[in-house]
Amino acid sequence: MDIPQILSDAVISVAVGKAKVALGELMKSVKGKNKSAILSYRSEGNENIICFIHGFCGTPESTFNPLPDFIVKEKELNGWDILSIGYSTSLLPNIGRGIWASSPDLNKIAGYLQTNLDIIFKHYKRVALIGHSMGGLIIQRALLNVNDIHKISHVLFFGTPSGGLRKAWFLKWFKNQINDMDYEGVFIKNLRKEWNDKFSGGYPFRFATIAGETDEFVPVVSSLEPFPHEYRGYTSGNHITMVKPASESDTSFQILRKVLYSEKDFLTGFDERELNNLIARYHEDVNTLGSKLKQLDSKGFRKYIFALEATGKIDLAIKVIEESDAVKDNTDLMGILGGRWKRKYLIEENAEYLDSAIQWYDKALHLSIAANNSSQVYYHAINLAFLYLMKNENDRTESKRLAQLALDHCEKSADEDYWETATKAEANLYLNNFEESKKLYKEAIEKCNRDIRSTSSMMINAIYASNSLNKLHWKNELENIFLNQA
Repeated sequence: MDIPQILSDAVISVAVGKAKVALGELMKSVKGKNKSAILSYRSEGNENIICFIHGFCGTPESTFNPLPDFIVKEKELNGWDILSIGYSTSLLPNIGRGIWASSPDLNKIAGYLQTNLDIIFKHYKRVALIGHSMGGLIIQRALLNVNDIHKISHVLFFGTPSGGLRKAWFLKWFKNQINDMDYEGVFIKNLRKEWNDKFSGGYPFRFATIAGETDEFVPVVSSLEPFPHEYRGYTSGNHITMVKPASESDTSFQILRKVLYSEKDFLTGFDERELNNLIARYHEDVNTLGSKLKQLDSKGFRKYIFALEATGKIDLAIKVIEESDAVKDNTDLMGILGGRWKRKYLIEENAEYLDSAIQWYDKALHLSIAANNSSQVYYHAINLAFLYLMKNENDRTESKRLAQLALDHCEKSADEDYWETATKAEANLYLNNFEESKKLYKEAIEKCNRDIRSTSSMMINAIYASNSLNKLHWKNELENIFLNQA
């Protein structure tokens, strides 16, 4: 007997006062494995975790199958532990409590999830929550109560009735959880008000809410419209199949992949597990350092800015620097600000961003020359050499002049660290000394012990510069060096 028929029989039975409803068929259809289990798909001691939360009548084993397996196979998503959280839900009615165990309401289930977040998952630095149907309501309620929301890095809903269901009144007597989904019910009304109040200034996590194109159970007005347009999306499938993609190319998995992976686009060419765990540490830095911004020293401030950029908050990073009093006379901070504008230019190719980057590096360069600070001179000069090449690939006069200036001040500096070596390597690119450049890049990479952020920064300039210099064979050789293939 299918579920709609069971529901119809149940309603009819209660209407005529038959207390047992269609007990035999009902129990056969909904009984199964322990639905309060936590099912692990990958547990490697990572610093990131993806938690799946199923919906009404779902189970941790079946609802999202095979989405977790696709994540495990996806190389780019290495570094995430994966589990599916179960809780008590079924079609068993709330009547006859002496015979049937009652199911908890959504507030209690959300409390269960909140306990997991606050205690069991405490050591994780990033938590991604993915909810289907009622599972998305549970996530929302838990997020309004959770102690440390800053570790929540990603939230994704599939077919979640965030605005409630008009169908729910039909079965109010039938289940605490269905009653909570009533669009006129106290749970939904309070949830929407509290959610809108708490996140009126924006979400502190990456967020998307997805509707199934043929979802017959949750209408768009409920799954999408409670949230701003920029967070809405569609996928193929009905209410059940939308989270059961047939292959990795299906829309639902590609949406999930994009939401989880897009934060680190600028960190390319490195081991994905190491990379994802690095992003988790950046995420933690944003939370811990951001809460005491005014007390940070220069080292802590730099660390916070780089963490903001690495977690996709580059505009906030720029705003924080520009509002800092220190940027008025601190050439190192001017360079960091110029670097953030440079990153934005490389991503969006907006000429205004390029001009802003040049403006800040140029100001810092002149102040550094006046102060006879060679370490700062070569830092700003080499970045300006790169930016002027981006501005005009056909006129390399200024790039060569600035590259030579950088080299001269490397000789005057007593740093002898990997950034000085990398500066020499890049300068030799602009001066057409490729063999010397290769040798110095290898030395710089070895000196920094292949630190991901440092190596990535060197690689970005080197690859972009090789392209602009129309030296594609340089680009190929340098890629092999940076990716440890040469």
